Amino acid sequence: MKKISLIFMIIFIMMIWVSLGYAAKAPYKIGVNLELTGPWAEITKTLKNAMILEVERINKAGGINGRPLELIFEDNGFDVGRAAANMTKFTKDKEILLVIGPFEDNLQATTRAIAEREKITNIIICPSNPMVRDLKQQWAFNIAQNDIIVSQKLVDLSIARKYKKALVFPAAHPLALSLADYYKKFAEEKGMKVIISQETHKPTDIDMTPQLTKLKPIIEKEKVDVFYAATSGPPGPIVCKNLRALGIKIPILGTHAFGFGFIIALGGEAMEGVEFPSAKPVVFDQLDENDPVKPINIDFDKRWKERYGTPSDQIAGYGHDTIGLISDSLKRIKGKVTRSSLRDALENTKEFKGTHGIYQFSPTEHDGLKKKDLVFVRIEGGKFKRIKFPGME
Repeated sequence: MKKISLIFMIIFIMMIWVSLGYAAKAPYKIGVNLELTGPWAEITKTLKNAMILEVERINKAGGINGRPLELIFEDNGFDVGRAAANMTKFTKDKEILLVIGPFEDNLQATTRAIAEREKITNIIICPSNPMVRDLKQQWAFNIAQNDIIVSQKLVDLSIARKYKKALVFPAAHPLALSLADYYKKFAEEKGMKVIISQETHKPTDIDMTPQLTKLKPIIEKEKVDVFYAATSGPPGPIVCKNLRALGIKIPILGTHAFGFGFIIALGGEAMEGVEFPSAKPVVFDQLDENDPVKPINIDFDKRWKERYGTPSDQIAGYGHDTIGLISDSLKRIKGKVTRSSLRDALENTKEFKGTHGIYQFSPTEHDGLKKKDLVFVRIEGGKFKRIKFPGME
């Protein structure tokens, strides 16, 4: 009888050890809701690969607090309904601590609302716009600079170039329209004249010649000296190609989304001379030697090349920084890791160095980067080249 009791006790103790061991190694689960198919597929593929690269590096080094990170991917197919369904699915899995994505501005409002209702952190890569900022949401955090900051930096560039009159051709979605409005506001405060075109385009358009043909007489009549393509993704280089094909030769400005790796390849010679405010990973090798994010970019680029055989870029940098911010937040949590404690830790991020800049969040500020984290870039000789203007950096 004693032997049987002893055996049961040994089995019981072993079960406890196994249970504790499992708990210690159970992963921190992260949902990823991205446009893995559709017009943004190449961009989100880069983002996905960067996050995988960083998670594997962290896990190889022992994980966070002895626990690995686990990414769970769902494809929203560039569809708002699927994006919402993915978000809802993630919220119902109580082991998932937060959700990254969607990427595209058009899909975010719905997922942000779900995050707020279900109290789960939603990290957004694409910049925020007034529609979502005015909601003062507590569970959504933004990685890229918002529309106000990008517009201010672009006006700095316009003033440095001594432009007097600009024509803005915006995409027909909230973020692009906000970029157009803020550019007009800040530029006219500096003495410029800005005309926002009534013609717009969709993110999925593959030819803007009809709209640009209507704008050509306005450019000539108003003596416009710079054209601002307030858009992102594939439409950017298409606008530039269509504009040059119509014989319009004035300078072109772009948003910071013109720093995506495929932009030059897609636009070809039409991209020559285009200038825009840029994220630092686009020209990390041209950053000042004392820039604190330069060594971070150099290290990441080396690891990216070893894994994927190409240089790292702006989107890859977003993936690196997103996982880094999550990792940093998890390390700072005292006590049990929950959705709430992770949100609070992320909100209290201070001076986190990423590839894009120095991130800081607070209870009143969920946009992590500032204007100082942007640089000026010109496409020259088929490459991204950093340009500087005294007093504007």
